Amino acid sequence: MIRGTEETLDALGIKFGTDKASSTHDYLSLYERFFQPIRHTAGKILEIGVYNGASLSVWEAYFPNATIIGADIDSSTTRFAAPRVQIEIIDQSNIENLVYLGLKYGPFDAVIEDGSHFWEHQITTLKTLFPFVRNGGVYIVEDLQTNYGNLEADYRGVSSISCVEYLKKLVDLRVSDDQFDISQVEDPFLRTYGRSMRTITFYRRACVIEKRVPPNLRLLSETPFVRTENDSTVVPTVVRAHIAHYGDRVSASGWLRSTPEVHFQAFAVETESEFFNCLSYRARLADGGWTNWKDNGELAGTQGKNQSLTGFSVRLSNAETSQFDLEVIGEFSGTPPETIIVRGGEDCVPPAGAGCLIGMQVVLRKR
Repeated sequence: MIRGTEETLDALGIKFGTDKASSTHDYLSLYERFFQPIRHTAGKILEIGVYNGASLSVWEAYFPNATIIGADIDSSTTRFAAPRVQIEIIDQSNIENLVYLGLKYGPFDAVIEDGSHFWEHQITTLKTLFPFVRNGGVYIVEDLQTNYGNLEADYRGVSSISCVEYLKKLVDLRVSDDQFDISQVEDPFLRTYGRSMRTITFYRRACVIEKRVPPNLRLLSETPFVRTENDSTVVPTVVRAHIAHYGDRVSASGWLRSTPEVHFQAFAVETESEFFNCLSYRARLADGGWTNWKDNGELAGTQGKNQSLTGFSVRLSNAETSQFDLEVIGEFSGTPPETIIVRGGEDCVPPAGAGCLIGMQVVLRKR
C-alpha cells in the first residue's frame, strides 16, 4: 500500500465497525495524532477488552508491522486470533495476569484500556501496565464517562476513588513540576511516574498519556573527571546540586555528573569543619548574570524556577592561597559535551555555542 493513500484511523474504524470511530465515541481522530508517527515502526499494541474484535482489526490494518495483543476475560474471544493478532484470556483485576502480559509481550508502543470500566480495574491496570509502555509510547484509558453521574453506581465497585480522580493526581504532579516535593507522595506509582510523562490529554470520555521517563541518575557515569581516591593531599569536599527533574543530589566525593538533557540549577560546596572558611563560590545563571559569592554550604543558583546554570566559579579565601591548590572542572551540554578545567578563582564557563552545566568537580589539595 502506498503511504500517501493509506486510510486514516477513523476511516478504518468506520470500515470495521468499532465504536471508537466518529460514528460513536470518536476516539480515533484523537489517537491518530499519537499513532501516525509510529504507524510503520510500532512493534507491540496491547488492547485490554476485545468485545467483538472490531478494534483489533483496526489496529492490525493501521499498524502493518506490529503484533496486536488482545486481552479479555471471555474465552470465546480466542476466535479473533490471526497471524499478527494474539489473544490472551486474563482477568484485568488480577495483577498476576497483567504482569504476565507485560512480561510476555512488552514493552508496548501503545496500551488501550477498554476493559470492564470498573474504577478499580481501570486504576489497577494503569498502575500495573504503564511500566511496560516503552519510553515515548502511549497509554490510553477509555470510557471514563463511567466515572460520573448515573453510571457511578454500576462501575464504582469497591474503589474509594474514580480513575479520573486518580489521573488528576498525575496532572497535579506533572503541572506543578518541581514546585511540589514529589518525595513526600505516598503512592509509589504517582511518585515514580508523576514527572515521567510528556503530556496528559483529556478528551471526551478518554485520556491519553504520553510516557517520557527522564534519564535515571543512578545509571549515569560513576567516573569522576579527576581521580582523587588515592591522593592523601586532597581535602574531603561535598558537592550538592539541585538538578532538573530530580531535585537535590549530594556527593561526598566532590563531584557530580548528569547528562546533556538534565541540567544543574543550583549547587553548594562544603568542606570539613577544619577548612570551613576555605572556599567561596558563585553561579552563572541562564541570562549570563552571576549570583553573589556564597560560603560553605550555601546554595548558589535557583530552585523551582527551571533556570539552568551556565557556569560557576570557586575560589580560595585570601588567607588560604599559600596553603592549598584548587582545581575546578565543569562539564557543559553540547555535541559532544565540553569539559572545562580552570584554576581556583577563574570562571568555569562553556565555550561559545556550548550549553548548560551538567557536571562539576572541585578538587582541593593541601600543599
